[in-house]
Amino acid sequence: MTGIVLTFPIVTGKVEAWRRFCQELSGSRLQTYITSRRRFGITYERLALAETPQGPAAVTTLEAADIGRAISQMAESELAFDRWYRERLQELHGVTLAGYERFALPAPPPPDQELLFEWALSVSFASDRRRA
Repeated sequence: MTGIVLTFPIVTGKVEAWRRFCQELSGSRLQTYITSRRRFGITYERLALAETPQGPAAVTTLEAADIGRAISQMAESELAFDRWYRERLQELHGVTLAGYERFALPAPPPPDQELLFEWALSVSFASDRRRA
């Protein structure tokens, strides 16, 4: 399993919009989100809000068997959810997934962050079975 931590600055004035984005992922778009992540082989994703000297930032942790392939697929997919996800990244962070390597942190995320969303494959399978 490989992983990456991406830190994306949040565009000035967009912190509440970013919180709503996280709420959508864990609420109304959760099933589509899970389908997307399974398709890319992503087994864990964590989104947290961190205050940095440069301002608020989203700290995203991803794990997959092949993280480079997963992110490449995310960047290239033409499925509706994946396009929506990329458009939100562009709006909220002013970045695209192209060139994501420059956002990788060489150290663990800062301890003074507020966790807003976390998903793991094993947890989702258990909750999926309960709903069936």
